[in-house]
Amino acid sequence: MTILQAISLLSPVFGSDITCQKLLPVIITASKDRVPNIKFNVAKVLQSLVPILDHSVVEQTVRPCLVELGEDPDVDVRYFASQAFQTCESALTSN
Repeated sequence: MTILQAISLLSPVFGSDITCQKLLPVIITASKDRVPNIKFNVAKVLQSLVPILDHSVVEQTVRPCLVELGEDPDVDVRYFASQAFQTCESALTSN
């Protein structure tokens, strides 16, 4: 949880390149955690990263992760994944 919080705060400072290379893989790995609180926080962090990341990264990495989280058995994980997915779709269709 602390790592996810740190990533969400550091990503705007580090920028797209470092976030994609160093931080995004950590988030994607955390999305596979068995604890629902971790997974819904992953969705929240991914949502906050959408404006920072290149559209290709959002489309190829973030969106598939959110689709997977959207099929989670936990209702909270599905809810936050759905919210983040809507942010993704808005960002991708606006440009």
